[in-house]
Amino acid sequence: MKKTPILLISLLTFLTVLFFSCSTTKTSIIGEWQDDTYQKGNLQKVLVLGIVNKEKPLLRRNFEDGMARAFNDGGISAVVSMDHMPYDVAVDSTSFEKYFKELDVDAVVVSRLVAVDADRDYKAGYLYTIPYNSYYGFYGYYYAGISYANSAGYLSQNVVVVLETNIYETTNKKLIWSGVSETVEPDKASDVINSFGSELVSRLKTEGYFK
Repeated sequence: MKKTPILLISLLTFLTVLFFSCSTTKTSIIGEWQDDTYQKGNLQKVLVLGIVNKEKPLLRRNFEDGMARAFNDGGISAVVSMDHMPYDVAVDSTSFEKYFKELDVDAVVVSRLVAVDADRDYKAGYLYTIPYNSYYGFYGYYYAGISYANSAGYLSQNVVVVLETNIYETTNKKLIWSGVSETVEPDKASDVINSFGSELVSRLKTEGYFK
């Protein structure tokens, strides 16, 4: 009689481990661009900024918190934009100086949703072309992303989620890294955030952007 609870607990533990180990959520960076003139290894502190529909502040909060956690766990200090400015204020040169100058960050990591698609089929080794001219400047990219985020619709299916991420150094707001990622079969937004954050930080660390 006394062995039954132990066996039951052991079975439940096994099933729990099996359930989580079978998760199919996976993020891959399917294409990237780098500024070859940028001297790597100098990133010590970054600002995380998610471009999200202004009517979804909680999603932006969860995204930025998750990304900051991934960077901090990877050994680089990260702060989230929503801790320092109102969520409904757009970033321009004035607001950037007002809210972020004293943070003394080395770069801004800005991400936006590109697609949520059940039929998307990017091939391995997809070549990421040089970003559009408007992407090179932080503010030009940010406002283009804001316009898209506030007009695009979002699906709730378990599909492939494609994100675009740009990294700008803060001295000249110059683009130093840009990439596209896809996260396969997430059940919820946190799956995308956790998987993507881990993959991005691992990639940047491997490529020598920080130690």
